[in-house]
Amino acid sequence: MRRVDTRCTMIAARSARRGGGAPAAFALLALVVALSSCAGILSAIEDRIPPPHEVKDGMLFSYYAPSARFVTLAGSFNNWGGTQGGGRYDPTIDRMEDPDGDGIWTIVLPLPPGRHQYKFVLDGGVRWEQDPNNPDKATEGGFENSLIIVPQTVRYVSEAVTGTVLGGAGESKPIAPAGQPPAGEPSVAKAGAVTFELSAPDASQVFVAGQFNGWDPSADALVKGDDGVFRITLDLPPGTYEYKFVVDGTWTEDPANPESVSDPYGGKNSVLTVK
Repeated sequence: MRRVDTRCTMIAARSARRGGGAPAAFALLALVVALSSCAGILSAIEDRIPPPHEVKDGMLFSYYAPSARFVTLAGSFNNWGGTQGGGRYDPTIDRMEDPDGDGIWTIVLPLPPGRHQYKFVLDGGVRWEQDPNNPDKATEGGFENSLIIVPQTVRYVSEAVTGTVLGGAGESKPIAPAGQPPAGEPSVAKAGAVTFELSAPDASQVFVAGQFNGWDPSADALVKGDDGVFRITLDLPPGTYEYKFVVDGTWTEDPANPESVSDPYGGKNSVLTVK
């Protein structure tokens, strides 16, 4: 807490003054005892903060950072604060709040079911910290991050999050009408049965989510073949659709489709035109 920090500073200062007429060793001892007491208070505050959990409107994230000027939440659900794929960190994405100034920063996000990695970002990117109150971890891009697994049973209305580009997730084959070879331009297909394919041999589950299914991350599951390629054929009417693959809970563009548009999180959505 900022108030606790100030109180600790005052206690340490008084302890030092009280030892002013005493030998230096006693003054130093008084200062150490005062600071140790404050450290215990701060540790107790941090220990009582729960890991992310469901509340009325989403998943509640909390982080104790009494000295921070501001804190944001970055993760696989918001393109890592805009940095994924070489982008710049955006301090306006998922900014946490500390309205009472107690040093506990919070944010509620209506995350969809799935696995989501995250970190807390302090003061514009000066520090990227794991969640000390969450023992679950995962690795992406060689970096260890905190992990939240949102169950299918959440009671709030989740929002589709399409900001993450999962680098190296795999390669996809061009989209083509079922039973026909890939077209020269993978972003265009004929109306009717349209096949989506993604090569991701290390993945357990792959879904396709887009404007054609309300961005539902679990509505259309691709089937994994012996060659490690996931496939699904959907009956789509003519139109233009934005979409992404959801690979083990992480959203990724179609790497074989050059057509894309920006999403709200600094990433890209693939675009398919059905004629």
